[in-house]
This record gives sequence, structure tokens and C-alpha cells, in this order.
Amino acid sequence: MRLALQRWWYRRRLPPGPLRTLLEAPLPDRARVVAATSFLALDLETTGLDARTDQIVSIGSVPIVEGRIRLAEARYRVLRIDGSVNHSATIHGLRDRDVQHGEALEDVLPGLLNRLTDAVLLAHHAPFDLGFLNAACRRCYGAPLLVPVADTLTLARTALHVRGVSVPRGGFRLAALRARYGLPPLQAHHALADALATAELFLALVAHQGGADRVRLRDVLR
Repeated sequence: MRLALQRWWYRRRLPPGPLRTLLEAPLPDRARVVAATSFLALDLETTGLDARTDQIVSIGSVPIVEGRIRLAEARYRVLRIDGSVNHSATIHGLRDRDVQHGEALEDVLPGLLNRLTDAVLLAHHAPFDLGFLNAACRRCYGAPLLVPVADTLTLARTALHVRGVSVPRGGFRLAALRARYGLPPLQAHHALADALATAELFLALVAHQGGADRVRLRDVLR
């Protein structure tokens, strides 16, 4: 209810454009099963951890439709930034010369918002990605990104807590959780690889809860 009210409040104040179109779209029924819901697994690589001062350098996205990953529709974008990537290059591997030839945030956001219009945003440790996406949407459109969100970190923490499983330090990192659920390692800190890793982990978590044909959307939303 709160999300619906926030979307209503902002869309009345926004001019026509990609964000207003997204906010005008109906929210998915929380009683719908996961298999009948579309998700967009998303990962961002950034110049730092503070969405107020740091910038997005790459975006990876992988859709899940009818409980299946659609790799053919995966997307990877490198963004042009102001200034240097500095020490963040040691994490994501993108250098200044890479981002100098990247796309403008203003050109990439409309396509991303369009993909989220009828999909639930899926991320690992979603508050981090949402912080940067909210900042980007405020900068470009004057309003935050208000979408339903599923977080594999939250889902895993809840599932393991219910089972009384003790998790060691670092055990909720994406790679560690994938190993726990029998998924193979993928390249870390690459936006597209991490988006795919998140999508696969999500489906594994849902399978352990009873399967995409039985688990309801309300059970996986933040």
C-alpha cells in the first residue's frame, strides 16, 4: 500500500517520460506465484559505496520470465562518468579509458526503466543498488525509482535463519551463497556476471521454498 501511494504521489508531479510511464503501470499482484511474475536481476558496479558522491560505471541485467532465465535478453552497459574511476578499478576492472567511451546515464536509464515497467527488480543486497538508482532517477527525472524489489540476500538470510543454520562471517556474500546452494562460481564484480549469479541464486532459493509454481510474490518481496 505504501509503495502504491508513493507512486501515485510522484506520478502526479512528473512530466511525461520513462519514469512517469513506469509509475503509471499497475503493480503486480502479490498473491501471484513467482512463475507468473517477471523479474529483472540487476547489478551495478560503481566508483565507490556512497550514492551521493560516487557514480555508476556499469549495469548488468538479466530477465527471469515464467521462472526461467532469458540469457538472450541479458544486457550490459558501461557508463561514461565525470572524472576518474580511481581505486575502484581494482574491484570492477574498468579503467578510465573504458568509461570514457561509455554511454551517458541519461541514454541508458530509459531502457532500464522500460524493462522494469512490468518486472520486479531483483538484486543481491538491494539497498546498495537502489541507492544508486534512486540517485540516478532523481538526477535525471526529479523522483526516486519506486518499484517492487526482491533481495536474494534477505531471502537467504530468512531461509537459513528459519532452519537454524549458523552462517560464518562473509557467508551471505553472493559467491558464498551460490556455493551453499550448489551453484558454480562466476566472475565476481562484473555487472552482467553478478546479475546472472543473482538470478540463478534467486531461482535456487525459490526452489528450496517449494518451487516457482507454488511460492507467492509476497513471500519474496522485501
